[in-house]
Amino acid sequence: MLVFRMTYFSLLRLIREPIGQLLLVGLPLVVITVLGVVIGPYEGMKGVPPLDLTVVTTIMGVQFFGGTYLMSYLDIDLLKTRKWRIYSLPINVAVYSSSLILACTLFSTLQGLVLVLFTTWVFGIAWGSLGWVLLVFIIYSLFAQSVHLLLTLSIHNVKLAERVSEVLGIGFIILTGLMFPLPDHRFFEFMSSYGNPVSLGKMAILEMFIDGGQGKAYLSILLLLALTVICMMISAWLGRRKLA
Repeated sequence: MLVFRMTYFSLLRLIREPIGQLLLVGLPLVVITVLGVVIGPYEGMKGVPPLDLTVVTTIMGVQFFGGTYLMSYLDIDLLKTRKWRIYSLPINVAVYSSSLILACTLFSTLQGLVLVLFTTWVFGIAWGSLGWVLLVFIIYSLFAQSVHLLLTLSIHNVKLAERVSEVLGIGFIILTGLMFPLPDHRFFEFMSSYGNPVSLGKMAILEMFIDGGQGKAYLSILLLLALTVICMMISAWLGRRKLA
């Protein structure tokens, strides 16, 4: 299958991106290590420990920026530098774009897995079933790619698209209430739960191993899937107009 072969070579290309790995794996490892030392383990308390909540939310927030790989490759390969080289090859642009989305989703998931294993072994963070965590990371990474794909195709200037992506990512993290307490208002209550993709990813993992919370976990993952499908459908329509 051509798409899988192109995905393989795209993965090799991603592995050779040291700056991205430094920012999306190295930097979170440093931040989580500092948080782990500052917060420390809590014993004898009910519910999710503060360190677990902080680490899961931080990693979900960082995972959103995994979509910047796709944004960069789409801009270089299909919109600017290598556009005519790619278009001169006997390949379907839609298939090539799909291979980039698949490769970036897998690579971002693997980066998340590295952070999961590190926090499990070093700080004893309870992530629950590794299979479920992987599923959540795959869907969440695909969601992040779909948002960045939509931004790339809908905003003419890629630098502006990158800034919008940063505002969205940081805004999502702030609205989880991780950095400071949010005002006691229904709007912020909604945005810190079902109205925020970072919170959806967090709930999909943490609620799964809380008694009676499985329903919230399934609902969260379904909402992420629905958002992904919507972004992909709009991107497909924009892509036919912009890349054809």
